Amino acid sequence: MSEKLEIIILAAGSSSRLGQAKQLVTLNGESLLSRQCKIAKQLSEHVSCVVGFQAQEMINQIDDANIKVVVNDHWQAGLASSIAKGVSELDEDTDAVMLMLVDQWQLEVKHFLRIKNLWLKNPEHIISAGQCSHDKKLTSPPVIFPAYCFSLLSQLHSGSGAKSVIKHFHHQLISEIMPEAFVDLDVPEQLQKLKDNEMSQKF
Repeated sequence: MSEKLEIIILAAGSSSRLGQAKQLVTLNGESLLSRQCKIAKQLSEHVSCVVGFQAQEMINQIDDANIKVVVNDHWQAGLASSIAKGVSELDEDTDAVMLMLVDQWQLEVKHFLRIKNLWLKNPEHIISAGQCSHDKKLTSPPVIFPAYCFSLLSQLHSGSGAKSVIKHFHHQLISEIMPEAFVDLDVPEQLQKLKDNEMSQKF
C-alpha cells in the first residue's frame, strides 16, 4: 500500500518587504510559482496551491489543470492562515502533507526527494529541512507533516507558519541538513543575489 502524500504550495502572500510579488519573479525565464508547480508534480499526483494576493494573476501561472487551486480570502493574516486553509481542503485519505514555499529558489527536485524519501522510511515522523547555526538546530520548509498533525495545522490563524506544530510534536521531528532551504526571497538584496546567480550561469 502506497502512502498518499499531498503537496501544498503556499503562494498567497503579497511579498511586502520585497516590493513585488515573489511568486512572479522569474528564474531562467519562468516564474517561481510555475517552477514550484512543476517540481511538485514530479513528487506527487496530489498537489494544491494556496493563493490570495492577486489571486487570478497567480492562477494564470498554474499550467497544470490537475493542480487544485485554494483561495485564501484571509491571506493578509499571514502564512499560518494559508497553511490552515490548505490543510482544511485535504482529502480525507491523505496520509501526510508537504508544505512548499515559492521562494526557495536554490531547491531542486532532488532536494524535495530527499525529504520525501526520508518520510517514506519514517512515515510517523515530521520531516523538515534543517541546519545547525550557533549550536541551534533550525528547521525550515519543505516539511512533511503526518495526518496526526492535520488538526493543529488547520487551526493555525496567525503567526509565520507551522513552527508551533513542530514544537508540539518535537519528539517526532527528523531534520535533513539542507542549507539550500535557508536561501529565500524576502528583501531586494536577496532578489539581487538570485539575479546575479542567474547571470553567472549564462556565461
